[in-house]
Amino acid sequence: MFQKLEAVEARYEELNKLISDPEVISNQNEWKKLMKEHSSIEDIVAKYREYKATEHDYQEAKEMMNDPEMKDLAEEEMLSAKEKLPKLEEELKILLIPKDPNDDNNVICEIRSGAGRRRSCFICWNFI
Repeated sequence: MFQKLEAVEARYEELNKLISDPEVISNQNEWKKLMKEHSSIEDIVAKYREYKATEHDYQEAKEMMNDPEMKDLAEEEMLSAKEKLPKLEEELKILLIPKDPNDDNNVICEIRSGAGRRRSCFICWNFI
C-alpha cells in the first residue's frame, strides 16, 4: 500500500510541474486532462502526507521518552499519534479504492408515479 502511495505522491509532484509548464498551459485539452488527474489524487496525497507527519511525530515522541523532563509531554504526544495512525491508514485504504469510470458521466433517471397515473418526471443530474 505504501509503495502505491509513494508512486501517487511522485505523480502528484510531476503533475504540479506539468501544470505550471507554459507549453502545457497553451494546449488547453492536455491541461484540462492533467488538472482532472491532479484533482483526483489531491485528497490521497494530502491524507498520505498527514499520515507521514503523524508517524514522524510518533517517532519523535518515542525518542523524547528518554528525556525525564519531557517524558510526560512525549507520552501524551505518542498516545495521540498512536491513536491517529490506524484511523489514517483506514482512510487511506478507502481513498485508494479505484474510482468507477462512470462517475463522471451524466445520469438520467425516470421516476414514474404509481397505480395508473399517466404523469412522468425526468430528472437529470450532472456530476462535475
